[in-house]
Amino acid sequence: MTRWRGSRKRAAGRWDTTQVRLVRLDTGSAESALLREAVLEHDLPPEQLRFTGLPVRTLPDADQDPERVPYAIVALDGALTGPDSARAACAGFGVLDRVIGSELVDAPERAVLMRAYYVTPQWQGRGVGRASCSAPLLDRLVAEVAPHAERIVLCVNQANQSAQRAYRAAGFDFTGKVVPGGAGPQDVMARPLSPPARTRAHTTPEPAIHPEPRTRYL
Repeated sequence: MTRWRGSRKRAAGRWDTTQVRLVRLDTGSAESALLREAVLEHDLPPEQLRFTGLPVRTLPDADQDPERVPYAIVALDGALTGPDSARAACAGFGVLDRVIGSELVDAPERAVLMRAYYVTPQWQGRGVGRASCSAPLLDRLVAEVAPHAERIVLCVNQANQSAQRAYRAAGFDFTGKVVPGGAGPQDVMARPLSPPARTRAHTTPEPAIHPEPRTRYL
């Protein structure tokens, strides 16, 4: 498969982040199908790829795990009309995992893990990453797929300083926990779910949670 890299030239100024949205890839909708094809063509430069996996691997892993929900980051406020528009608008990818180990956070039954997250090079530096990790976008998605959650947790490689800055700008703080990763030690970061999202979440019956041990997080 030829991976679509898109233009690496960044437009001047910041993107209108009000157009950014998060689209679940497990719904079977026509839009989801277009975006699933788009993310499978994504690529990252080597210096970023060592910190995360691409959807050619992480999307099938999510599809096989009922506790994981994959999503696309879309930088377009409107309908996708076909493969070309999906490629142009698909700015990144992530997975929400409803099973999280106690080595990451206290009270894991009230947390959700964000993993396999990235923003494509052509959309980096334009505010898309911060918007996709912040309230209200991410919090609304978490409230929908993990109504038990009160905190969003992630693991970031200690050498990945740019990602750490982006997560801090989105409201995440270091918890003081460190876990092993394939590319070196990873700091655990977390932030609370926004109050409006928690209020909506608690009106929905909680799903069954089946914790299981995991030692590597992407």
